[in-house]
Amino acid sequence: MSERRRNGLLSDVPLKYLTKSEIEAALNGISELAAAEGVRLEMTLYGGAVMLLAYDARDVTKGVDAIIHPPEVGRRLVAKVAVERGLSEDWLNDNVRLFVSAREAKNEMPLANVSRAGLHITRPTAKYLLAMKVMASRKPLPGYAGDYGDIETLLRVTKIKSVEAVEKVVDAFFPDTVLPDTTQLALTEILETIRHGKK
Repeated sequence: MSERRRNGLLSDVPLKYLTKSEIEAALNGISELAAAEGVRLEMTLYGGAVMLLAYDARDVTKGVDAIIHPPEVGRRLVAKVAVERGLSEDWLNDNVRLFVSAREAKNEMPLANVSRAGLHITRPTAKYLLAMKVMASRKPLPGYAGDYGDIETLLRVTKIKSVEAVEKVVDAFFPDTVLPDTTQLALTEILETIRHGKK
């Protein structure tokens, strides 16, 4: 089995797709471990995990993008849960920190199956997450969903109707961004799909 490296850590457990129940169970494990140590972690979830947990827009996600404070305690407990549940060491990683906005906007994200005793969870607002997804705009590939489906979901949630309105949302979080022609074309096609009631 090949080894992979992320965040400077080696893992020989393959990164697998996680379901809603698997993510909630793992997050609950983190919360319980933190509470047992008398710590309450602050966690912001991003990306596919939010699309799954908040919007039911997909059945699985490959790993969880999150930023945890305090990071040292968070990483240690994430690693412990990985061992306990047979997950990849990087099932939850903070690589997303390289792509967050200095103007973050967040909502509370209580999860019915996750104890709040040791873990306070937030997520980006729909418009902020839309801006992040549009900035990425990764095309779907065989075996990889890309961002277009998530962008469509978030456009429906926010009820945004035009490329110009999307550009304003992106500019609110990532000022002076000029969207590439390919991204603008993709947005036009997605908005047309929504306009004609297709899914």
